[in-house]
Amino acid sequence: MKQGAIFDQDGLMFDTEKLYSLSWYEAGEEFGVFVPEEFTHAVSGSSGPGMMSIIRHYIPAIPTPEEFWQRCKTICIEKQNQNLPEKPGLHEILRFFKENGVKMAVASSSPKFQVEKNLVRAGVREYFDAVVSGEEVLHGKPAPDIFLLAAEKIGIDPKDCYVFEDSINGIRAGVAAGSASVMIPDITQPDEEIRSICAAVCGSLLEVVDEIQAGTL
Repeated sequence: MKQGAIFDQDGLMFDTEKLYSLSWYEAGEEFGVFVPEEFTHAVSGSSGPGMMSIIRHYIPAIPTPEEFWQRCKTICIEKQNQNLPEKPGLHEILRFFKENGVKMAVASSSPKFQVEKNLVRAGVREYFDAVVSGEEVLHGKPAPDIFLLAAEKIGIDPKDCYVFEDSINGIRAGVAAGSASVMIPDITQPDEEIRSICAAVCGSLLEVVDEIQAGTL
């Protein structure tokens, strides 16, 4: 078993990727632009300049990608404050790692204040030794920066950490960090190339615990 575990938030711990997808579409309606479905897959897990580039590529009619992102973020935060559905196995995997002395961190592209708020609302903040946001690094996922910083904050070598992600951008970032990257797919399913670089693809966080206990992960 690894000594560290780094968790993404949206679509991995909480069922919020669907909320982000709806928020992009709602923001598109407000801005009077078409938001293609493939955009919501491409933008998942991204942040910073990388996210702005994706917005410009898929929605060229948007004059200011930053303003578009800010509106989407506001809409999504409102939705999360109304309802924050948890992913199956969240509490079980956190207790499992805690009982086995594994250091844990959250590494999310979402705003840090919202991540902290969500963790407190779900009653899981106490499990984590660090919370890192995409706002704290220069390069967002698929660059490894956020996972390298999270590993540094919990004092564990990235190579001795699991990274749990639901997005392709997140998996690429975890692999680039040198961590054992596990995909629990949400909206986007892994292709053969992504499967080849993952330490495992699991159906749920509960399945992750089973794999670790079986010694296969």
